Amino acid sequence: MQKKACAALASALLLGSFSIPSLASGTEQLAAFLKGTHSASGSFSQVTADRKGKTGQTMSGVFKFQRPGKFVWNYEKPYEQGIYCNGRTISVWDPDLRQVTVKAIASSMPSSPAAILFGNNDFRRDFTVKDAGTKDGLEWIDAVPKLHDTSFTDIRIGFRDGLPAAMTLKDSFGQTITLHMSDMKKNPSISSSAFEFRPPKGAEILRQ
Repeated sequence: MQKKACAALASALLLGSFSIPSLASGTEQLAAFLKGTHSASGSFSQVTADRKGKTGQTMSGVFKFQRPGKFVWNYEKPYEQGIYCNGRTISVWDPDLRQVTVKAIASSMPSSPAAILFGNNDFRRDFTVKDAGTKDGLEWIDAVPKLHDTSFTDIRIGFRDGLPAAMTLKDSFGQTITLHMSDMKKNPSISSSAFEFRPPKGAEILRQ
């Protein structure tokens, strides 16, 4: 159950590297990041808290993305799970079950949190974005989806020196997902094939 929940959350997320003055506002840093970063890779940690603030175990892994809309989000600890998006479909790979779930993303990407960082530059089309001040050394923005049928009701992204360093997401059930990004590399050369998941022989394939 936890793996399925994490996959649903992570397939909606994901993140970034750019260098601009640290005094720039969060919205200015976001705009510069979207304009100047076409691909990136790095590491992440993720923890989820329920509406009472009780947190689950911390998960960690690595990610890569290529604009627009392609990404890989791989959990490495405490268990392995891979999420691959080629711009058309999302494939969620569970190596323990030897099972991959494939679903189209045409209807979900435009208003997902991933669209802010991995989509096109027109983020104000799908989100109401405003500066949210400075906290913990980061310049924060608030991003509220303009569509009301999305998974997340409130998204906050914290920038440091032009890099998205943290992200919090609140869903309609009162859960809060907190992400921290590190070791990001800007505009590495990434083959498009890296975002295509090829199931190993004998794997079960589920299509939604």
